[in-house]
This record gives sequence, C-alpha cells and structure tokens, in this order.
Amino acid sequence: MIGPRLISPPKNIRQQLGYSLVEWMIAILLSLFLTAGLLSVFIASQRATNEALGSGERQENATFALQLLARDLKQSYFFSQATGENKSLWDLNGAIIANSDDCLDNVSSGSFPNGGKYRPLWAASVPASIGSLAMSCINDGDSDTSLVVNSDYLSLKRVRGYQQEGSYIADRFYLDINTSALTVYQGDASALTSSAVKPVWEYIHHVYYLDKQDEIGRLRRLTLRTSKMVREEVLVEGVESMQFMFALDALVASERDGSVHSFVGASQVTNNDWDTGRVIGVKIFLLVKSLEKTAGYTNGNTYQMGDYLFPAANDNYKRELVSTVILFQNSVVLVND
Repeated sequence: MIGPRLISPPKNIRQQLGYSLVEWMIAILLSLFLTAGLLSVFIASQRATNEALGSGERQENATFALQLLARDLKQSYFFSQATGENKSLWDLNGAIIANSDDCLDNVSSGSFPNGGKYRPLWAASVPASIGSLAMSCINDGDSDTSLVVNSDYLSLKRVRGYQQEGSYIADRFYLDINTSALTVYQGDASALTSSAVKPVWEYIHHVYYLDKQDEIGRLRRLTLRTSKMVREEVLVEGVESMQFMFALDALVASERDGSVHSFVGASQVTNNDWDTGRVIGVKIFLLVKSLEKTAGYTNGNTYQMGDYLFPAANDNYKRELVSTVILFQNSVVLVND
C-alpha cells in the first residue's frame, strides 16, 4: 500500500514564509535613519528652547538691573526745596552713625555730613587688592563670596521722590526740609505733620556693588537704616560687570550751562568734580552672563564698556551687554570753584 505523498508548496509560497537577511538589514537601516532624523529634530528643538530661555533670562535680568539703577539715579541730588551747598544746611538733631557701621568714601564722607564733608553722589572701582578698597563696607568678609575686581560701585544719597505724611517706620530717617535747613528725625516723625513743618521726606542712602558666588556675579545693595548700613538680599543674579561713565560740565561754576563736555570713567572723576557739582549725568553699562554654560559654545568676545574692556576668556557662557544714559535733573552747583 502506498502512503500519502507529501506535496511541496509552490515556489512562490515558500518565498513568503519569512524575510531574508538582506531585507532585515534594509529595514533596520531605514529605522536607524528615521530614528536619527527624529533625534536630531528633538535635539535641535531642545537646543533652540534652551537658547530662547537663556536669552530671555539674560535680557530679563539685564533689564531689571538697569531699571533699578536708573530709577535711583534719576533722582540724584534731589533734596526737595533745599538748594546750594547742602552740607551747610543740615541739623543732624542727634542722628549719628558710627564710622564702622557706615559707608565712607575716599574722603570719609558718610551717610550724614561730618566735619564739613558730604557727597550726594560718588563712585569708584574695586581694586585688585581689596586692602586698597576705599569704601570698606561693601566687603562683607564672607569666604563664600568675593567682590568683582575692576567693577564699579556707587554711593547715592537723596530723599524719596514723594512726601511722607504718615506710616513712619521706626528704623528710617526723615527730613524736615525748607530752603534754609534740613532737620533730621529718626523713626516716628508724626510730630512733623503739623502745618508748620510739612512736608516730610524719607532720607535714602544706597550703595550698589557687585559680588560673586560660585563664579556667578550678583548686583547687591546696602541701605541706610537707623543705626547702620544694612546689606540687602541679592537684587539680580548674573550681573558680571558694572561700569559707569560720568558726564562732566567742565566749566567753572559761574559759567556752567548744564552741557556735557566729556564722559569719563569713575577713576577719572576728581574729588573736586564730585564736590563742586560738575557731575551732571551718568552712562550705565551692565554685562549680564547666563547662569548656565552652553554646550558647544565658546565665548571669546571682548566687550566695550565705556573706557573699560571686558574679555570673556574663551569660556562657555553667553552674555548680554546693556547700557543707558541719565542726565541728572536736580544737579546744582554745590560750591563756587
């Protein structure tokens, strides 16, 4: 008896039972190309997003820092009705701040007139040797932070740009001002709200400077309080360098016309310029650095900040340079020179 005979499937059916090695390799190769394309699009999208976020962060920090400084500097030399040489008009009324708690400039002018010395505005640069620093109050002695060498710092004294008629704060100073006197009151100035002495103005002394922590620069500020200059929290992170160029009216007092004859750096403004009211404006330069490094980017730029050149030293941080010019509307001839 002859058993059943096995019949082979047709040739075309045998070829459909699986993929050949060549077909598999082609499929894998196509998948790799597709995956690589999708990955490159994802990486490019992520890089563009990070760049947009970094650029936005730098611009936001730069704008905010510039606004803080500009808003304060626009009111330079503002003392309400008081004019002329302000230091001769002051009645300190017992207001005293110890030198060790104050911010003194290079001629020992502090928050209040002392020994005939008083400057509403003054600036200098942080030297390479901190031992040569003129205004020692900006050095907090913290081992985790350091001052930014070659950056400028600035001391500004004025009254707030609106009258105070209540809600006095215990740790602030207030001034009763008229054309012949500036009388200082500490804390509760409610007694000044009588019609005889209105208006009252809050007295302000700010010192702006840069320090850095973990190589990130920060804009900081010291503010006058009852017994000392108080160090505030960080105002803006990422500010790597701050430079000022000051506008000078170079004419003698009797001939000044309020015109800008030159812009000079802080180190070129003389004691006589500060003391006689020749400084009539300022140009602010801020260099703001990203808080994070950018992969694959090398910054070898040199940034022109007035008369100061800042080299980026071939690092991996992107930067933003901003500036603005302010002319002081309240500047007066302090002394006839």
